[in-house]
Amino acid sequence: MSTIGWLVLDAMGVIYRARDDVAELLVPYLRDNGCRLADAEIEDLYRDASLGRMTSSEFWQRCGVDGNDIEYITRHTLSPGLKGVLEDVTSRGIRVACLSNDVSEWAALQRDHFGLAEFIDPWCISGDIGIRKPDAEAYRSLLSAIGADPRECLFVDDRRENVDAARSVGLEAVLFGTRHFASLDWLRIALVGPSGIRGGWTDTSGPQSPG
Repeated sequence: MSTIGWLVLDAMGVIYRARDDVAELLVPYLRDNGCRLADAEIEDLYRDASLGRMTSSEFWQRCGVDGNDIEYITRHTLSPGLKGVLEDVTSRGIRVACLSNDVSEWAALQRDHFGLAEFIDPWCISGDIGIRKPDAEAYRSLLSAIGADPRECLFVDDRRENVDAARSVGLEAVLFGTRHFASLDWLRIALVGPSGIRGGWTDTSGPQSPG
């Protein structure tokens, strides 16, 4: 395996704790504000917004609520241990990017709210690039933005279809939340373990237990 120079993180379920932000956070927020649309209608509108086809303001209007972007994004929480992992990884010279399906305005507010911009750059958001994972073009857009060989990138996502798509484009990729890769602590072991930048990492089984 090539030496990893870029760590590419999914947002929902990896950077942020909520795996399905629509079901876990967005729909409850809309219900709290009086939205009467069916869940499936909300999903469709969210998908359009996450492809840049409408702004967040237009999304709230289409849902029939007086939504507030800042009020909504504060429902997110960071995954446990994220900041420590980012500090360790970047201190070893590994750069960090994000590839996420999300609404442009919300993604920008989230990274500012949680102070992530100093660790993660660039942020390739579907609402900005007009493409959602697992479309292969989303990964190619990321590679163009960072100017890296795909073999130098480790992509981390909690959805199998996104991991498989990343591998099809040539990225090293792992499925987050499995037995082999259950927490962000394993990411620290994999990338900055005793053996160095590739310490303890195997592509087929995830990081190996130290000691």
